[in-house]
Amino acid sequence: MIDIKNVSKWYGSFQVLTDCTTSIQKGEVVVVCGPSGSGKSTLIKTVNALEPFQKGDIVVNGVSIADPKTDLPKLRSHVGMVFQHFELFPHLSVTENLTLAQIKVLGRNKDDALKRGLKMLDRVGLMA
Repeated sequence: MIDIKNVSKWYGSFQVLTDCTTSIQKGEVVVVCGPSGSGKSTLIKTVNALEPFQKGDIVVNGVSIADPKTDLPKLRSHVGMVFQHFELFPHLSVTENLTLAQIKVLGRNKDDALKRGLKMLDRVGLMA
């Protein structure tokens, strides 16, 4: 599902990622851990093409992120991530926060988005 092949990234002369390689299969749960400043967030951001990399390739569902022809918004609509400092929209309810991206990005109707959002809440034990 995700293949990271020899990915390297520099910020100026500082190399933050060095030949990172891994393969993640559908349904597999992976934890990226390490000390502060070791490149964890940078690596994860490269998978969504939120951070460019200078060497290697990342392929998501058979689509290369490095290919200039790749439709990045479409790719991002299929790759989810939670930022370290995530925030819910304070002016929206929990269910509105759960459904907003599904409706705006994925084009789901409100009822389907709500059904899926509630299913995910239940999946992680947050349905009360």
